[in-house]
Amino acid sequence: MADKFLSVDNQVHELKLGKSFDPKSGVYFHSMRYDFKPASVDTSQSSSVEIGEGNQVTVTVPHVEGSGTSHTVYKGNKKPCPKECVLIIDHKTGTFTLEKLTNNIPVKKTR
Repeated sequence: MADKFLSVDNQVHELKLGKSFDPKSGVYFHSMRYDFKPASVDTSQSSSVEIGEGNQVTVTVPHVEGSGTSHTVYKGNKKPCPKECVLIIDHKTGTFTLEKLTNNIPVKKTR
């Protein structure tokens, strides 16, 4: 049976190790986790991310017009995560690639 969450069949696939496994490649992947997403977020607009001193991260997400507030601001700190990876599945080519995560960035809504 196919796994609908992954949208893949139940066959064995070749798994490629991505460029992030080569420290000389300069390729880095990061994950971000937020604690709350307002229903009024405007997904048609770009958000912004700012990485400041001391690994502090600020994310600003715009809201739809007329929602009562123009944006939500999240803050947190980036933290190394040397034992985590992300699986990237390219459904067009059928390629499965594993990439190392460099940092995890948990952010919380500022009040």
